[in-house]
Amino acid sequence: MTYDPQNIFAKILRGEIPAAKVLETNHALAFLDIGPVNKGHVLVIPKAEAATLSDLPDDLAAHIGSLLPRLCRAVKTATGADALNIVVNHGEAAGQTVHHVHWHIIPRFSGDAVHWPWPHQSYAHDEMEQMRSRIAQSLDNANATDS
Repeated sequence: MTYDPQNIFAKILRGEIPAAKVLETNHALAFLDIGPVNKGHVLVIPKAEAATLSDLPDDLAAHIGSLLPRLCRAVKTATGADALNIVVNHGEAAGQTVHHVHWHIIPRFSGDAVHWPWPHQSYAHDEMEQMRSRIAQSLDNANATDS
């Protein structure tokens, strides 16, 4: 996925489109979603050009991660929600429609119309170990590149 500098979030960051801002730092912006799953649905975006979470530098991802607990407490208190979903859709196949990485903080209420949980699968035979090994190897390769 390629970053699109004309995406709606880039336009919000440039001030071309208004947003109902709830929190802003030097590196991130949190605002209300204009088409919320439930009212109080907040989006959190980095001020850097990154299409997906994989494209985001670790320190910037850590900064946004440090904002999430405070935002979650505020959304839960303000909405009276029973719970929250914190979601990042990473790529189009995962439902990402705006090519600027973003976190959803979605207030949830007992009996609301949102369907959860997703269906689950099982690993057969040694599939889990094979998958663990491939992921660990990928991490090792990335660490070697970073060194």
